[in-house]
Amino acid sequence: MIDADSLAQASGMTAGYLAHLGDLVQNGTGYSHVVIPQKRRRPREVLIPSVALDRALKQLRIGLEGRSSYEPHDAVHGFVAGRDIVTNASQHLGQDVVLRVDLADFFGSIDRDRLKSSLGSAGFAPSSAEMIANVALVNGALAQGFSTSPLLSNMSFQNTDKMISDLANQKSVTYTRYVDDLVFSGDMYAVTDDLSNAIETLLQEEGWKVNIRKTRFMRRGKSQYVTGLYVGDADRPHIPRGMKKRLRREVYFASRYGLTDARQHSPTPMDPKRLGGWVHFAAYADPVFGLPLRETWRAAVRSDPPPESRTWDSVLADIGFPEDW
Repeated sequence: MIDADSLAQASGMTAGYLAHLGDLVQNGTGYSHVVIPQKRRRPREVLIPSVALDRALKQLRIGLEGRSSYEPHDAVHGFVAGRDIVTNASQHLGQDVVLRVDLADFFGSIDRDRLKSSLGSAGFAPSSAEMIANVALVNGALAQGFSTSPLLSNMSFQNTDKMISDLANQKSVTYTRYVDDLVFSGDMYAVTDDLSNAIETLLQEEGWKVNIRKTRFMRRGKSQYVTGLYVGDADRPHIPRGMKKRLRREVYFASRYGLTDARQHSPTPMDPKRLGGWVHFAAYADPVFGLPLRETWRAAVRSDPPPESRTWDSVLADIGFPEDW
């Protein structure tokens, strides 16, 4: 079993310091609350750790990855190195039916008991699991905004991933998960209401909440989107048509008028850094469309570099761009 000293050593800290961090977090200090507006959704509250706590959380995540026996399930594409929204969408190309099931309050459903149980399954002793929980939980739930939360959420859902994958295999259906977005695909005789009901029952029995309003059956010949990418083509995922149209237009204005003046001519101007991030993502996710567009964009950047309002890394991180691209 992985004790507190072993975990702390792997994290580059002492067990005493980890315990101190846990006391701070449980006392409501070391982080601030930020409310993020969302279109057509309730505002989302995210916790922003202080510089010192953020550094410690990143070190703790490294320690968890180094000492844990956890291995991501093959179906999991969120928060896993080498997997992303493109690899997730690519598992569902050209299917008769695609079913999307959305979890409600995913992080909020991961409480102390669930987290400690998953940590125990990954080899952590009760004392070290308690220490991790004190650092990672706020108000009894996994903290949105802490860098430990992505890994811990996957660990907490691992048993459910296995159960759902077994169910999908029995039905000859493909299953993937990207954070709280569960997707199933297959032929019209397999992806049915019966499957949806069985999945919902399983999730509820495991203590997860399903956002019924977001459950979607997407059939061949109509819009089929997985993690924002069109999957109706059997060859590869595609950027949505609306985004293609907008990127073409914005890159055209940038190449003709320059990056700064282009915003005066566009009906829907984009910050140059954000536009560049989307262009690079399009080149990765949809190369036939995106690679030529990126060459035009690069020529525009060479003639008129964008202002340093944001870093490229921050823009690419916003849209889930792979770090090794």
